[in-house]
Amino acid sequence: MSDAYATTDRLVSADSNIYDRGLDTAIALSVVGFTLGLVTLVNLVPPGASGGTLTTAFGTLLAVVVGAVGMTGLASYTNVVPVTSQRVRGIGLGLVVSTVALTVLAATLPVTMATLLGTVLLVEALAVTVAGVTSRLDLVDTEPNMSAGLLSGVAFGAIGLAMGGAAGGALAGFGSLLWLVGAVAAGVGLFLLAILPREDLGSTLPTAIVVGALGLTIVTGTIGVGWQWNPQTLSGGFTGGAVIPVFLLVGTLLSAWSAAKCRVGFGARGREYGAFLVINLNAFLMVAVMATIVVFVTIKGVGYAFHGLSVGALTALVLLTPALLAAVQFARTPAGANDWNAGARQLFRVLPLAAVGALAATFVSVLVTGSPLRYPYTYTVQVNRQGQALDTAIAVTPDTTVGTLLLIAPALLLAVTFFRSFGSLRKVGTESERTGSVRQAVPTAVLALVVLIGLFLVLGPAPFGLPLGGTLGFAAVVAGTVAAGGLAVSPLVGVLTSDGPTLADSAQREAPLFTLGVFGGLGLLLTALVLQPVAGVNPQVGPVDLVPAVAFAAALASLALATLTTIAKRSSEATITRRLLTEETRLGLVGAAGFTALVGLHVAATGVSFTVLGVSVSNASSLSWPMVMQAYIPLGAEPGGIMPAIIGTVWLVIGATLFAVPLGVGAAVFLTEYAEQGQFTALVEIATNALWSTPSIVFGLFGAAFLIPRLGGDESLLAGMLVLGFMLLPLVLITSRESIKAVPDEYRDASAALGVTRWETIKSVVLPAAMPGVITGVILGVGRIAGETAPLILVLGSTLNATAAVDVIGGFRFVSGPPFIANDALLTASASLPTQVWAVIAAGVSGSPQMGWATAFILLMVVLTFYAVGITARTYFRRKLNYE
Repeated sequence: MSDAYATTDRLVSADSNIYDRGLDTAIALSVVGFTLGLVTLVNLVPPGASGGTLTTAFGTLLAVVVGAVGMTGLASYTNVVPVTSQRVRGIGLGLVVSTVALTVLAATLPVTMATLLGTVLLVEALAVTVAGVTSRLDLVDTEPNMSAGLLSGVAFGAIGLAMGGAAGGALAGFGSLLWLVGAVAAGVGLFLLAILPREDLGSTLPTAIVVGALGLTIVTGTIGVGWQWNPQTLSGGFTGGAVIPVFLLVGTLLSAWSAAKCRVGFGARGREYGAFLVINLNAFLMVAVMATIVVFVTIKGVGYAFHGLSVGALTALVLLTPALLAAVQFARTPAGANDWNAGARQLFRVLPLAAVGALAATFVSVLVTGSPLRYPYTYTVQVNRQGQALDTAIAVTPDTTVGTLLLIAPALLLAVTFFRSFGSLRKVGTESERTGSVRQAVPTAVLALVVLIGLFLVLGPAPFGLPLGGTLGFAAVVAGTVAAGGLAVSPLVGVLTSDGPTLADSAQREAPLFTLGVFGGLGLLLTALVLQPVAGVNPQVGPVDLVPAVAFAAALASLALATLTTIAKRSSEATITRRLLTEETRLGLVGAAGFTALVGLHVAATGVSFTVLGVSVSNASSLSWPMVMQAYIPLGAEPGGIMPAIIGTVWLVIGATLFAVPLGVGAAVFLTEYAEQGQFTALVEIATNALWSTPSIVFGLFGAAFLIPRLGGDESLLAGMLVLGFMLLPLVLITSRESIKAVPDEYRDASAALGVTRWETIKSVVLPAAMPGVITGVILGVGRIAGETAPLILVLGSTLNATAAVDVIGGFRFVSGPPFIANDALLTASASLPTQVWAVIAAGVSGSPQMGWATAFILLMVVLTFYAVGITARTYFRRKLNYE
């Protein structure tokens, strides 16, 4: 191999171009063959496929390869993602060439998928043979060792034993000793062929023999699509549909390893590159297996899971606002240097924003035109043990009703996001005496409302027979609401009436009103809102409820304020002024989102809908998802959903996490920071490792034998929480200990040098630094316990098609004796997603397979949601740690 090609950032020289490009193509063909082996193994394209089916499959593969390579090439050409490695470029070109060749063969020749797979192996065998012989004849510049190594010889010897034994057994039968002779001869032959010649031949000729033999076996039909082998010593057998893909996977791994060694000239670099490629293909195999599981479950269950899904266009727009904010923040990321490719980089950054904008425009068009979007399809339900197809559709309707939860959640998310990006406006602007007096009075007013809330909570709205709720409570709500509205509007009025020379100067001068208006208004209105249901009042101005009307007006005022500051910022050139106006804009957006959330909270607390400008906020949302939002309907025209199982699973995970995480982290802190490292800590470590590897059914037996008799004697949600908590505890303890140990001792020493106590050091220094690792352990543990079935069957039961969900929050009540709080809901059985799937399987023909797949799909989505929450929390702590 030439020196010019050894450095991957330079172009190849002419004398090495054919050899290197050929090996790049051979490696690419191995990757394509490995992918085809996975596709055939899962029967996406059966080995016997031919004609139009085969052409369509390879056409799809060609489109995927050309699209991926083309997009990467475009990104490299525009310097968005520079690809300077000539090996990567060569393999990319080889992927296109290999896929085009296979597609042409599939379209022009009357061949089957199995024949093409065998042909791939034969071409690979020929390629590595030519590469090894070319190197041995010194036609190219390589640096092989004297031998491929003992490890390679042992590996090829083992492969030879297996292949020789299989061939001998097939020809002479396993009852004869000839199969053993064939196995030994093949194994010894490949072993010697690998270790005796020089590395270039020892790494290529054994590979060529093995891969070529596998390819000939497939091409000649010795092991074809209809081949079967049923050994008498085994209860099962082997089929061509399963063996052919395995042959291809093994053959392509070997050929990729050999071609990779040839590609970099053998020697130490060749072994490294070959191992790297094999490891990456195995990693790709694992990822592909996981992706296949997800895709398979999705394909099986997505139709049933989304039956009857309908959402109002306005609700969809509200749910889209957090995605819009994320897309805007991503698009605002600097595109890089101010050169010719900055525009291309910015184009890639605005693509998510463009996608969100396209969705928003689609939903707006539904609102404007009043025409719904519908995607009709059919799904199958079980009726009298027979499948029955029902018509359904996924629809986006022009309904302008927004549910309280779907309004509160995005609004709070936006408010928190804007608040976290908000800095400070202290010592900015001029505060008048009246503004200072109001600022001092607001906390007192909020405290007075909180005292009234506590009074009415303890004594009720009519203590001692006095109608204080309808009088004092009513007056307090009205006064607090009006005062909050006045505070919220005051910044806007102050900016508009200020005598500043410019809008930017007016906004900067009235900065004290911004914090007072937003935070003071939110605090007063929130306490007034909470006082309403406690006092049993709902003040109205004509037909309109006072609190949501003021909250809506305050949200509009805050949004107008943010708009004014944005306009002022565009007309200002001073850097400090622009920064201050940015902070005021963020504060205005905090107010807009916060007051909007209060509108939803009012409707949720009082149960009275609020309508303004044709938009209605109510507890009844325009989002309808029967599979998730309904319980099972025994005698309904449609089967309903699995909401009780979803709620049960969420409560199980929450309860187990609340039980295990504090105990696990606390134990990790004690064992790492306080306990003396010795036999005791070593014993605890052994015990926790043993507990983590204990089968889940053992935890279930423990719960059934020990916990249930002490928790009322019946299967219960609390028993399930504790059992899953015990399963989660060892992993939390293990990962927390390792994370705390990984915190550098310099952190502790620096804190001690400042005179900080040990506990303050642990709380303020060690735990924040270890938190990302702790959360990683919790994520892994939650992913395990959320899908556990065996222990839940023993302690929770397996309920098929539950008709009611457990009400944990509503089940709390005070009692006169210890522990003074009781909850009957925790001591009753509940449905859960894992046991729901098990119940469908156990029900046999009376169960609904489609509903089982849909339940599995929902379970997968719930687990991924828990992962997303955990990953978000871990990212937050990592950024916070890096920032500090």
